[in-house]
Amino acid sequence: STFKGHLGAVSRVAFHPKIPVVATASDDHTWKMWSMPDGQLVLSGEGHRDWVSGVAFHPRGSLVATTSGDATVKIWDVSKERCKHTLTDHNQAVWACAFHDLGDFLVTCSMDQTTKAFDMTSMKCRQTFRGHVDSVNHVAFQPYSNIVLTASGDKTVSMWDLRTGLCVQTFY
Repeated sequence: STFKGHLGAVSRVAFHPKIPVVATASDDHTWKMWSMPDGQLVLSGEGHRDWVSGVAFHPRGSLVATTSGDATVKIWDVSKERCKHTLTDHNQAVWACAFHDLGDFLVTCSMDQTTKAFDMTSMKCRQTFRGHVDSVNHVAFQPYSNIVLTASGDKTVSMWDLRTGLCVQTFY
């Protein structure tokens, strides 16, 4: 079925880790949650001041992280249907985010050429990965490891160690 409800292009989708729910991110400055398979709107997240580029569920499903052209990352409490934290550490558009499998870290990537790792307990940036010479367009964790993978407009993919912040390998 087709889900209708966004007023702009949809840029990202994510599955809930435990229940049949999908989250979407859109150019209309919102993110939404939909029940599956009927496509009923469950929740609409408003608060970003520009397009929403990324959306990710915390492994427990209780939180959603969103990234935006407004240079912020927002952490949403799903049960309370509100924004719990706004992370303002990037200084240009933030493209994507990913939670570590254990849920204790969130990584984000930005047009500012950096990737950042946030401690989900303190909501503080614990690591900034620097080395790309163009926008970092996507970020992912290697499952159940401390390895972060980044994809950049500089035509490279880099592997980083979450603990040290150092680049382990770059693929040209």
